[in-house]
Amino acid sequence: MYSDSHCHLFYILQKNIDLSMLIAEMKKENFRFVMDIGIAAGDYTKRFAAVADACGGKQNIPDFIFFSAGLWPAPEPIQNPQANLALLEKDLQSILAGNQKYTALGECGIDRYWNGEAAKKRNNSGTEDTEAEEQLFIEQLIMAKKYKLPVIIHSRDGFEPTIRCIDQVGWHKGVIHCYSYGIQEAQQFIERGWYISFPGNITFAKKEEDRRFIASLVQSIPRHRLLLETDSPYLSPAPLRGKTNTPLHIRHTYAKAAEILQISEPELANLIFENCQTLFKRA
Repeated sequence: MYSDSHCHLFYILQKNIDLSMLIAEMKKENFRFVMDIGIAAGDYTKRFAAVADACGGKQNIPDFIFFSAGLWPAPEPIQNPQANLALLEKDLQSILAGNQKYTALGECGIDRYWNGEAAKKRNNSGTEDTEAEEQLFIEQLIMAKKYKLPVIIHSRDGFEPTIRCIDQVGWHKGVIHCYSYGIQEAQQFIERGWYISFPGNITFAKKEEDRRFIASLVQSIPRHRLLLETDSPYLSPAPLRGKTNTPLHIRHTYAKAAEILQISEPELANLIFENCQTLFKRA
């Protein structure tokens, strides 16, 4: 009955998880929506092939699995934007030519945990060139607007530049994935038309103060703008922290969100599925 609005099936496979068995289990649990997310130029081909191989051929890919394409704010695409954007556009054209019912551009965005001044602290695993980072994001927003696609935004420690970029382009259709800011910031996204997606980290809080904050944050999101995700293979929910995450673990996130919202899990599952359909449906 579950929907996972954001996962990385290819990278789950790289963690030595049997993708065939995983997809079979998702079928058994009646998953209704799974969006496999792109992060690099040209990665759609290998991601699609991995899922097709796991299913015994592309004709056997379940009708609940969909694909996006995007450029995560890593140093290489930031430093070589034109070549990467050209490959991204080819990926999007391939996805659109395949006539899948739901898709998006992403993930893309701003990451000031790795980039900007933080790059020096991260052994230069990021880039200090924030202007180029923002421009790469802006170009993807422009591309999404061109193809009338929703955008899956990665925004970490970078609320202000994220808002600035989306306002500059004026394309307010998409989701802030793996949401990590506060209530006031969420309202600014929501006022512009964005959805908010929570991963397994809403299950992490141990202190009462932290639990109250998470509850208030989740409750503040209008229900028609709420999504849930795993971001698997990352961010396994409690009680599975430290283990490789998969879409199957999203049940723990649903349980916590249903508890916070004081609704049943089936009711929440219907809500999230409807929101996924509304946001990601092709224009």
